Amino acid sequence: MELLNSLQQIMQNAKCFEKVNNFYFQNHICEKDGNNKKVNLEFKLANDNTDKIMKFGICADCGKVFYCYDFESKSI
Repeated sequence: MELLNSLQQIMQNAKCFEKVNNFYFQNHICEKDGNNKKVNLEFKLANDNTDKIMKFGICADCGKVFYCYDFESKSI
């Protein structure tokens, strides 16, 4: 339930969403304080039927969510 609560908080607090090309983090100028911030794309949504995943992270200050699509190999 903890992860579902985290996901719910992110979606409720999200100000806007921006697709990015980075897979691990995104640097951005925060709208709240104007500082350059590093947002880690620390969450991942996956579909068990495909190898497509979405990685995302949120700026804790301004609420902007950054996301990218990636693939995760299921063949072992």
